[in-house]
Amino acid sequence: MTGEFRQDEIVQEAIRNLFLGSVPERAEDLTSLWEQLDPTFQILPDVHKDGRIIMDAGIYHVVRFNHRVVRSFWIGAFAAWEGYRAVAESEDFPKVDLTRLRELVTAFEAAIQNDQSDEVPLPTGVPEPGTLPDEDGDPQGRAAAELSIIAVGWALLHEVRHIQHQQEGTSASVYDDTREARHREEFSCDEFATRFILDQVQRYSDENGDDPVIVRRKREMAIYFALFTLTLLAKDSWEVSDTHPSVQDRIDAVCRLMGNDRDETAQAVTYAAFVTLRALWPSAPMIVVGDRST
Repeated sequence: MTGEFRQDEIVQEAIRNLFLGSVPERAEDLTSLWEQLDPTFQILPDVHKDGRIIMDAGIYHVVRFNHRVVRSFWIGAFAAWEGYRAVAESEDFPKVDLTRLRELVTAFEAAIQNDQSDEVPLPTGVPEPGTLPDEDGDPQGRAAAELSIIAVGWALLHEVRHIQHQQEGTSASVYDDTREARHREEFSCDEFATRFILDQVQRYSDENGDDPVIVRRKREMAIYFALFTLTLLAKDSWEVSDTHPSVQDRIDAVCRLMGNDRDETAQAVTYAAFVTLRALWPSAPMIVVGDRST
């Protein structure tokens, strides 16, 4: 049914656990945020009157998404990792084998186009969303899966910031405010999600004894993979619109937020992913290694 949705406590707990698993050091901040905003997360069906791809926020406390979006972020992370793997393991860059990447992109597009996003089985080697491959038996699959989870967290935090704007009275109305105001809000939401995931890395490392460089690298990669998935979702609609900045401008803005000292390994991995995507889609947005502030 197109009008059905779920917002029971199981859904709310699952989202809280996703955030806590992605940024455990922010537990107190998350509690405060929840007390302040009282957000409600709704899962909508894949076939809905409001569209096929649903991830939005409204009426001051509701964040909506559907299974199709979650599945898209999952496949998108595996596709990004595959782009990197294909380059890293190739002995001849001009002859990189992109067969597997094409298969994953095809699976991504099928998840978008089919009435039910899980209508077609995922490619061999890609588990169902939420299933973490064995770290020893499939370390690359495990990496892609973990990055996907944090990437979804980034996307949902973006929507939480929209709720915050609405409650603060600083939200840009689609009907009344200017295009520039709506774009500023989108950049603000990307910034909030990015900073929330990255700003307390040192605290996490101090509490868990992990190398902060490695922790930040993983989180930067997850944010890049979220942007990679947004690129896939926005195929042929990458340019600026009345409601959103261009995908390229959003990528550039997030990279600037990370600063000139953003992790080189995370940049290299993501650069390979975007380069291989451009081999399939030549006009796709791109991540630029280094500073793009000028």
